[in-house]
Amino acid sequence: MSYGYAGKVLRVNLTDKNIIEESIEKYSHWIGGRCLATLILSQIPSLSSEEPGDQPLVVSVGPLVGTGIPLGVRTSVAARSQISGGVFYSNVGGDFGTRMKMAGYDAVVVEGKSESPVYLFLKGATAELISAEYLWGLRISDLQQSLYEKYTDNDLSFIGIGPAGERGATISCLMVDQAHAAGWGGSGAILGAKGLKAIVAMGDRQLPVFDSEGLAQKSQQLIWRMNNSEALMTLTRLGTHGMVAAGGHNKKVPTSVNNLKDEFLPSDENLPLREETYRPWEVARSGCIGCGIRCLHKYDVPSERHGNIKAEGMHANSVRGLGTNLGVQNTEDVLMLHYLCNEYGLDVDAVSAVIAFALECADHGVLERSQPGEVHLQWGDRSLVELVRQIGERIGLGELLSEGVHEAAQKLGSGSESFAMTIKKVGVNEGSMRSHKAWALGIITSTRGAGHLGGSPQTENRRISAEAGQRILGNPSAGVPDSYEGKGKLVAWTDCLKAVIDSLGLCYFAYGWYDLSFGNLDELAELFYVATGIKISGKDLLERGLQTHTVERYLGYRLAGFSRKDDQPPVRLYDVPVSAGEYQDAHLDREMVERELEAYYAYLGWDVETGLPTEGRLIDLGLGSLLEDTL
Repeated sequence: MSYGYAGKVLRVNLTDKNIIEESIEKYSHWIGGRCLATLILSQIPSLSSEEPGDQPLVVSVGPLVGTGIPLGVRTSVAARSQISGGVFYSNVGGDFGTRMKMAGYDAVVVEGKSESPVYLFLKGATAELISAEYLWGLRISDLQQSLYEKYTDNDLSFIGIGPAGERGATISCLMVDQAHAAGWGGSGAILGAKGLKAIVAMGDRQLPVFDSEGLAQKSQQLIWRMNNSEALMTLTRLGTHGMVAAGGHNKKVPTSVNNLKDEFLPSDENLPLREETYRPWEVARSGCIGCGIRCLHKYDVPSERHGNIKAEGMHANSVRGLGTNLGVQNTEDVLMLHYLCNEYGLDVDAVSAVIAFALECADHGVLERSQPGEVHLQWGDRSLVELVRQIGERIGLGELLSEGVHEAAQKLGSGSESFAMTIKKVGVNEGSMRSHKAWALGIITSTRGAGHLGGSPQTENRRISAEAGQRILGNPSAGVPDSYEGKGKLVAWTDCLKAVIDSLGLCYFAYGWYDLSFGNLDELAELFYVATGIKISGKDLLERGLQTHTVERYLGYRLAGFSRKDDQPPVRLYDVPVSAGEYQDAHLDREMVERELEAYYAYLGWDVETGLPTEGRLIDLGLGSLLEDTL
């Protein structure tokens, strides 16, 4: 496996400062990225610990990262979720994965906890733990600046935590450089409990590939196709902000309104949050190494409300979650909320869900509207900016909200549970769940809870034709939002495809999501071959995705008891329809959801009654080791 891989898995024990290396050959079946991270995680007994500092965390990159294949840049993170108690995976852009691999490592496994703050430094196929006392307490932009001042070469990247993770905020996340978030699961709190501020990688070593000429040809072909893809060129022009947020490219994409009470917002109320409204402040676009799409916006706003705001990012989730879901319509407020989430290392989705919950609690008298620090719990209030600061610092009301929606509702009681929009205890920041049925099913069945970046396809949002749906997916209804027909199977297949994309290290925006022609499994197998020299069919590649998804599902059951009963949306999505617009009266139907859940489990080969992989299924998939009582 010398081609396409750095060749090493690094295991770091922070308790005894022991650092050992393993050959990647040991994991030859598991591709890399998310697949490899999930497998390694499943084999570590301390995963079942209730103490985050004792739990393992795995960072891994795929074999196509750093090879020159367009958008081969993504990094996977896997650990136990601090929110749900199950497992989570995250897949993040930025330059860290490329630098880590060029520094000599395909994966880093972190265990134990340090008595004092440290960071892990990777360079030249060597690893060293260095004191991070001087970095502890820094926000993300200051952390980046400090590292740049110490290491003046321009080939540095990091994955690390801000103050929220240091303080143990359950809804904290990891940040890659300044604006790429590895969200979900409270991964920031894990590193905070371990005393690990960051993993820093400096690498410029060229990675050997099996067929350099063949790879170059395929890369050129892919670039040409991407430059002629309507969907990807729209993404290049608008980013995900303009693609699907605040009404999206066609001004009709549903959003979440005031804690998922609705999905419709009149276009004039969306206008302050649309991408074109922010455009006069855009000073540049940014992206990952070698990315021609560059989906992140860089803004410089001379704001009288908040001082000068220099922010990077603004994906659709920020606009929806920190805008319409909180009733915020001020353009500068939304940008500032997004900026603070990045600076403190907070998961935008979790912040959106928990603040929306608090606002609805205030509407019903469960929380007082006036809170310490001049926070006023009113939809769209300017003081929500201060509330995000409090969450990041775990002070005032932020102390409670930093634990996430489920835990906050458990502590508040008084009927607040009915305002907690969660799936598997994870807060929901989503639009289109009433109106787009496959989209909703993907979020409902997510192994990490309440996330669309798994089984939720873009086929309905893209409105692919019946002909394309039949030809590519065997389902002429794949692009019809209000049809349930075949959607359970479509979501199950998409879950497996997404696991493959994450394992190879490719960007899902381009490969298989916005343009399905780039998610062809046989073509992905060819890319894997020219990079690594390993022959595998598209069918076998999909099975690796199925194995990965099945491991995550089984671990969710073992650690948190999740099964079919937990594959349910908030009741509000069944009972409260969309109020107006193109999708007026749309809502989820219990009977149809249950029918498609059975189709979902059946496609995956899981038991349809429990929604779980059986012992026989685990053995058939080569996952029999999971049955050993190691957790």
